[in-house]
Amino acid sequence: MNEDSIAYDEWGRNPDAPLSAWLGGVAIAGYLKAVCATSSTIVPKTASNEKMSRRLDEKFIWVLWHHHLGLPAFVDPMNYRLTCMASRSRDGELLAQVMSRFNTRCVRGSSSALDGRDKGGAAAVRQMVRVAKQGEHQLIITPDGPKGPPRRVKMGVISLASITGYPICPIAFAASRFFTIPTWDKTIIPLPFGRIALCCGEPLEVPRTRDKEALESRRAEIEKRLIQANEEAQYYLKNAGGE
Repeated sequence: MNEDSIAYDEWGRNPDAPLSAWLGGVAIAGYLKAVCATSSTIVPKTASNEKMSRRLDEKFIWVLWHHHLGLPAFVDPMNYRLTCMASRSRDGELLAQVMSRFNTRCVRGSSSALDGRDKGGAAAVRQMVRVAKQGEHQLIITPDGPKGPPRRVKMGVISLASITGYPICPIAFAASRFFTIPTWDKTIIPLPFGRIALCCGEPLEVPRTRDKEALESRRAEIEKRLIQANEEAQYYLKNAGGE
């Protein structure tokens, strides 16, 4: 089937996906919910966390490293309506199946389209922009996805922020108990009965411009802030007695 002809449902799932994708989504979501129920979440009183606690009614593009995809389940959604981007691959279908069980909608397509390499993602980018214009959803992007290099912010999220006017907010995690999947990004899967530290970075505004130097400076800055937020999360996890 041509990927462009797939009629995804309201959650971004393919109704004709194999049963294994549905079962995988149910199993992974169930596991993450069980881990959430048996783990404690640490939200340290950092300056950025305190600032964000006063801005919860605003809309952002939330960015996190791709290897932390299993950890946003630990964020209290505050009744947020969330939209993320997932590729049209089998991995993207599995992600959509999982995220739908956390009340999060997926727009299907590669964020590579934002960097000028359209792999069926241009329509998804336009859809993300429409979602932002409606002003009802928060957006979630893994800026080093879908295939890396790991922990390197690409220009796509900067372009999306420039178009939508949404500030970019880094969100970082650290887990005391986890195992690592041997993927390109070494995805972290948390284990039960652990601690999860959560730190927000300082949000970044991106001007509506095509100036490459201005946009590159924002890209470098948000990468720096996301790295710092992850370092803070690691520090406060250890400081709170994490393993």
